[in-house]
Amino acid sequence: MINALNSKKFKFYRAHVFVWTLFIAYELLLIFLLHLHSSSIIEYIYYYALYIILFYTNSYVVWPQIYKKPIYIGAILILLELIGYMLLRYFFTGFSLVFNVPTLLSSTINLDSIARTVYRFLYLFGLSSAYWFALNIITQRKEITDLEKSKLLSQLHHQQLEKQLIDSEVAYLKSQINPHFLFNTLNFLHNTAITTAPQLTRPILLLSDIMRYALTEIPQNGKVELSDEIEQIASFIDLNQFRFDHNLQLSFTITGNTGNLRILPLILLTPVENIFKYADLKNVEHPVKINLDINENKLQFTIYNRKIRTRKPIPSHGIGLKNLKLRLDSYYSDAHEIQIIETADDYTFKLHITL
Repeated sequence: MINALNSKKFKFYRAHVFVWTLFIAYELLLIFLLHLHSSSIIEYIYYYALYIILFYTNSYVVWPQIYKKPIYIGAILILLELIGYMLLRYFFTGFSLVFNVPTLLSSTINLDSIARTVYRFLYLFGLSSAYWFALNIITQRKEITDLEKSKLLSQLHHQQLEKQLIDSEVAYLKSQINPHFLFNTLNFLHNTAITTAPQLTRPILLLSDIMRYALTEIPQNGKVELSDEIEQIASFIDLNQFRFDHNLQLSFTITGNTGNLRILPLILLTPVENIFKYADLKNVEHPVKINLDINENKLQFTIYNRKIRTRKPIPSHGIGLKNLKLRLDSYYSDAHEIQIIETADDYTFKLHITL
């Protein structure tokens, strides 16, 4: 990046040196061809240095100050610029007289000398003004181009995000089995368990409620009651407690008022599911902690767990968390934040949402 910037500056300075060289050579050639009186080298150096200073002062100092300002401000600055130019020009004349430097300028200030000086000033003023306007137009066009490019990139990113969301939802739908078949099967198992294995009826009902929540039609706005999501988390935990004979070291606490709040379905349930894949669920000293805190419409959901060390963890491709982030980016945009803190032993998931 630095090398590119230095290269750009070098090209800029090189171009200006080249143009000034051509300009000076052009004027000296005219003097030679027209057999005009030539000045001393010192005089040429002084005046062309003065011309260059005037050119860049007008381009980079005066015009940026007077652009889009009242006319009188511009007139005052240009007048001051002219006065400064004339003083420096006649200063050299006095300097030449004191130190006997050869010069073609007359030491007498008259109407002719003033007219020549003003003409030269206006000539250089016009060139530098044209340069500034050209540079300003190029800069504005570049800003407009950059803005349009930024908008196009933003639209492209949004389209890609929508496509990824659709793809994830399609993949999710493809992974579902027929709900009608599923619920009929669960109903059959429940009725059978009533007489053959009564202890299984409760887990079957819990599973049926969870699957019904995940597969049934979502309201038009895409959100469900926060209390329903919380109920599914509690059911999911209870179901897994049955699986592990109620030996799981896990707590689920809720603080704040959850009433009249809505949320995307499965947003909180998805990270909870990951606990039962990767967490050490039987660690008495470090139990799994699930905390849900509600402050008005601010939701903070935190999960802490120790990682499994006694057995090989289940392989994961991160699809659940990836889809969760896509859905949050799509529906909550800047109103959410996910924070994951992971060490060799611990895993903490934090989710902040403005509902």
